[in-house]
Parts: sequence; C-alpha cells; structure tokens
Amino acid sequence: MPPIFAISILYGLGLTASMQVGLIGPIAPDLRAGFGLSQAEFGLVASLITAAGALTAIPTGVWAARAGLRKSLVLGCLMMILGATIFATADVAVMLYVGRVVTSIGYLLIVVGAPSWMAGFDNPKIVAMAMSIWGTFIPVGIAMGNWVSAAVLVWLDWRLAVVACTVPVVILLPLLAVMTPPTTSTPRKSLLVGVIGVLKSRAALRVALTFSAFAGATSAALAFMPAMLADNLDIGIAPAAGIIGTTAIVGNIIGSVGAGMALGRNIAGRRILMLFLPIMAVAISTLFVSTHMPLSLTALIIFNIGQGAVAGTCFALLPGIAKGGLSMPALQGMLAQFAEIFVVIVPPVAGAMIDRSGWSGAAGVLGALYFAGFLISMGKSAKKRSAT
Repeated sequence: MPPIFAISILYGLGLTASMQVGLIGPIAPDLRAGFGLSQAEFGLVASLITAAGALTAIPTGVWAARAGLRKSLVLGCLMMILGATIFATADVAVMLYVGRVVTSIGYLLIVVGAPSWMAGFDNPKIVAMAMSIWGTFIPVGIAMGNWVSAAVLVWLDWRLAVVACTVPVVILLPLLAVMTPPTTSTPRKSLLVGVIGVLKSRAALRVALTFSAFAGATSAALAFMPAMLADNLDIGIAPAAGIIGTTAIVGNIIGSVGAGMALGRNIAGRRILMLFLPIMAVAISTLFVSTHMPLSLTALIIFNIGQGAVAGTCFALLPGIAKGGLSMPALQGMLAQFAEIFVVIVPPVAGAMIDRSGWSGAAGVLGALYFAGFLISMGKSAKKRSAT
C-alpha cells in the first residue's frame, strides 16, 4: 500500500478526533440554554474530550506499542462513535459529561496511535513529511468541526451537529483493515519501563511541557472563540465559525509548512518556539478584547499561523528524541498526557474568568499560558538534538 494512502487515512482519523473539539464552540449557546450551564460548566464539557489523556496517556502509549497500533486505532474509532452517541442523546447535563469522557478515550487512542504509525515508515523523508502534516491535525480538525457544527446548527439542531462531526470516523474505520502496519516498530517495553523511560528524558519533558501550555490555552481559546467573536463583533455564530475555520486552515498550513521548511534548514526548533509563543500571547490577548473587525481578523490570522508553527515544531521534534531508544507511542502519550491535563483544566478556568470579568478575563489567562510556554522553551537545559 502506498504510504500516501496510509497517511491520508491516519490524518483523516486525526481530523475527525479534533472535530470533536471544534464542534463544541458553535453549539455552546444551545447547550448552555438547554441544560442551564454556566460558562465554567460549559468549559468543563469542552475540556472533558481529553479527560482520558490527562489521566492515562503515557501508559496508553506503552500499551499501544505492545498491543499493536491497528488494534489501538480500531478501538479508538469505536469509543469515539459510542461517546458521540451518548452525548447526542443526552437529556441531562451529567450525560453530556459521560459522553465526552467516553469520546476522550477514543480521542486518546487515535492521537497516540496514528502519528506512531506514521513514525514507523521506513523512509525518513516520508516520516518527516507525515509528521509535518500531522502537526496540523488539531487546528484544522477543530476548524472543520466548527464549520460542520455551525452549518448543521443553522438548519437542524445541535444533536445532529454532533452526529455529523462523527460520520467521518465511521467511513474511515473499515479502511484500517486494509492498511499494512509499519515494518519497523518501537521497542516493546514493559509498562513501567516505558513510562519511566520517557519521564527521564529531559528533551521529551521540555517539549511536552511547552506543548501542554500551548494546547491548554488553544483548546480554551477555540472553545469560546465563536461566542466571543459573536459578542465582540456583533455577528452571528455561523459567520463567526466561518471566519475562524477559514483563517485556521490557511494560517495553520502556512505556519506548519513554514516551520517544517525552517527545521529542514537546520534552524533550531527551540528558536521557532521562542519566536511564535510570545507572538501568540499578544495575538490572543488582542483578539479577545478587540471590537474592531480589521484588528480582530489580523490578530486571528497571526494566532493561527502561530498555532501551525508551534504544533508542527513540537510534533516534528519527537522522532529525533525517539532515536535515543524511547518508544514513539510512549512519547506521543507523554505529549498527550501533559497537554491534556492542561486541556481539562484551562477551559473551566477561562470560563470562570469570563463569568467574573468578561472576555478580557480570558484574554489574560490565555496570554499568560502562551508566555509560560515561551519561558519553558527558552530553558538552556534542552538537549541539542531536541532543538534541531
């Protein structure tokens, strides 16, 4: 099977997983009205998509390496379908939470298994291309989720929006059966040895911590962004989602491709992170307080370019770290676990700040997190191989 075919399927699974994050923004007003949720409670609904990863991502990565990546991905698809079904049929708030937790298990298995499969290709150039493409799955998938959710919401209701954002995984699931697993595999270490191995790597820890601050802030920003743009710019949810989706896809591709080209020219990944994280801090702070369309669009485009550059760089650094004898699925699990702890915590905190201080409260929290990522990335103890 040509690698491009496998990459397309694996990337498609990643997009579908991230659509489960993006679908929440447009349906926020309906969920809050229908279930009587505060902004903080809605933030918890949004953040629970990564609950499983926040608790078990590293051991899940080790398990995926031992059990097989195909099994991990198939199980992930099934759990996403089950979770979306529970969420879409909920009649009380607690079932919203249950549905998101179940979906989070599928989300975790996919985001650990898919890039680990890509990293197992024999050709290093194909691996580099695949990981660069994979770096865009979160923002592009979130943008697609925003689009689909908003479009369905205009004509139908939020429950069908959830279903529509889950249909792609039903289509992609059978295709996993015809895919050939990579011929090279990461070490099949015991659970304890695999977990300890990645936790002892300073290079892996620095990338994971930087990415966690970035991911937590980005998840919260995108969950509240449609409602924020609708309020600040006095536009509808559907136009707001369209603006977010268009700028996200274009901006992230520019940022990810640009970061890949820079890394290919031996520009240190640490320098890329140190450049774009403070830029994102300024952009998101500006975006959440701006009431002028030109300024908001400029800040949104800059923010999305930064997303692509930071995410692409963090993912691209992992195969080099894995060459030290570490398990690639375990490294993916580490990145996911650190990030998803923040993704669970930050949206409710941001929601509480919105309840207290309006959109400017969220601007302060999100800007501070991106700046924290900058401070982590600039540390001098990072190993050279993790920054090139």
